Amino acid sequence: MKNIILLTHGEFSKGIAQSCRFILGDVPNLTALSITLDESVAQTKAMIEDAWKTFDNSAPTILITDIPGGSTTQSAIGILAEHPDFYLISGLCLGLLLPLAMLELTDDREENLAAIRTVLEEARDTLVLVNDVEAADALQDEEGEL
Repeated sequence: MKNIILLTHGEFSKGIAQSCRFILGDVPNLTALSITLDESVAQTKAMIEDAWKTFDNSAPTILITDIPGGSTTQSAIGILAEHPDFYLISGLCLGLLLPLAMLELTDDREENLAAIRTVLEEARDTLVLVNDVEAADALQDEEGEL
């Protein structure tokens, strides 16, 4: 079991959570948080804490932000010291969220880190400029037709 918190600028988190549920069905312990220009780092950290408290379990938590250097990630970094069972990932996209939502985590932190790193590597491979002939050929080979 795990918890997932999505933290993004604007309503992106809500939309991508909806897309995730559209594809996978019910995704337990998935929460979408959105910030605006009005939230401070302290307010954003409080939003994360409040969301985490609603899970009502002690399972590991994956916290995913949208922009690596953005205010969502900067706010989330501040919470890691207080929550060693959090795994902070930045660069949210559906190709990353889906496998993370299906990933089983354990009580072993090193095992979890290795599993998350594998998902990240595989998610990077889903980024393709289809206009590139080599990428289009690779996709055609995998799918049979374009």
